[in-house]
Amino acid sequence: AAIACAGKLSSRRALAVMLSLLAIQLPGLSPQPPTSRRALLRQAGALGAGAAGLAAAPPASFAGLLPPKQGIEKTKPADAELDDELLASKSVRDGIAALKQYRKSAISLQDQFAKDGNMNLIPVIRKEFDFSKLRDDLNVVTTVFDDQTQLTTDQRTRSIIYDLTELENAARLKKGDPERTPKKIANVQKWFVKLDKDFGDLFEYFPASALNYVPPPPPPPPPPAAEE
Repeated sequence: AAIACAGKLSSRRALAVMLSLLAIQLPGLSPQPPTSRRALLRQAGALGAGAAGLAAAPPASFAGLLPPKQGIEKTKPADAELDDELLASKSVRDGIAALKQYRKSAISLQDQFAKDGNMNLIPVIRKEFDFSKLRDDLNVVTTVFDDQTQLTTDQRTRSIIYDLTELENAARLKKGDPERTPKKIANVQKWFVKLDKDFGDLFEYFPASALNYVPPPPPPPPPPAAEE
């Protein structure tokens, strides 16, 4: 009986902790007014990119566990509102550069796969795509948008994570069978195509100046000291 009672107390304590965490992150359960991801990113900017990524991440899209919300009113790229100051911040610029590199890596990998449909993709996918870092970058860059637009861009970010997960699943080879059938090859190619499309759909929300930004070169080293 004592063990059963302790088990109930433990379960209740765990539930209480979980509800407390939800109250912190979900506006509907929090007694405090909700704070926008944009404001959180501003507050965390001084703490570095890691803190900025955590601050910008909403529970659903950060975890990558929930499907995109259905029935929301989608915001078109032309109607998106941007925070120019955040867009020019180092954390956002670095995040956009990282996402562009992820897309290039996916295109390169797709080209390699087109030449060898039996290549072992999974080690390369895991090397080129750090899922945790990718989530952080996606969450940071989309914080430049107003809250209404973020409902749409969050769908794009979840789709990108989902595409990569399905790409890895489709790329698996059965043990002892190193060859893919034409059907399996077509399935892998399908996820490469969808991944590239979803990256492109997300990039449509950013101005060309942000996508084409080139950081200035570092300052030249100081001249050598004159010999006395």
